[in-house]
Amino acid sequence: MELVFASGNIDKVKQVKLILKDVDIKTPEDYNIKNFEVDEDAPDLKGNSYKKAKVLYDLISKPTIADDTGLFVNALDGKPGVYSHRYASENPSYKENRDKLLAELSEKSDRNAYFQTVLCFIDKDGNDHYFSGKLPGTITKEEIGDYEFGYDQIFMPEGSTKTLGEMTKDEINQISHRGKAFEEFKEYLYRLNK
Repeated sequence: MELVFASGNIDKVKQVKLILKDVDIKTPEDYNIKNFEVDEDAPDLKGNSYKKAKVLYDLISKPTIADDTGLFVNALDGKPGVYSHRYASENPSYKENRDKLLAELSEKSDRNAYFQTVLCFIDKDGNDHYFSGKLPGTITKEEIGDYEFGYDQIFMPEGSTKTLGEMTKDEINQISHRGKAFEEFKEYLYRLNK
């Protein structure tokens, strides 16, 4: 099966290809759509994932998937949430986002947080379907680990002694919010193709 993943983020595309090993994952670039970006102005993850998938589906008329992920921190009333990707500025580095979050939590004792991913799949007939995954944990006081993706170096999953930044990509995919959403999606595809 061939699916087009509505993302220009190389790190994300690599993660998804690892999870959906039996699916031929294409990207907008495979259809000569350079620098695919959508204004993520929906109030929630579901709305943003739908918007990305729908914009690409309307361009190429092929089954499309898109996801949106947020980090929700208790002590910051759920921030950065839907603004996780552009928390420090309009186009920040991963490090700038982490630095801003650590600074805002410096005086806080509650460091509980969770990641959530919502995945939107638009099938060949244009119908939308949703899948989600959640990963609870805590925000560390400093960056730990070499894997530099998003907030991974400052997020320690519940029950773990390692941050996501210390884990391999395979270890992350087994427990992550994105991994859970895509596993749910894989089960849906399996049932569909039985």
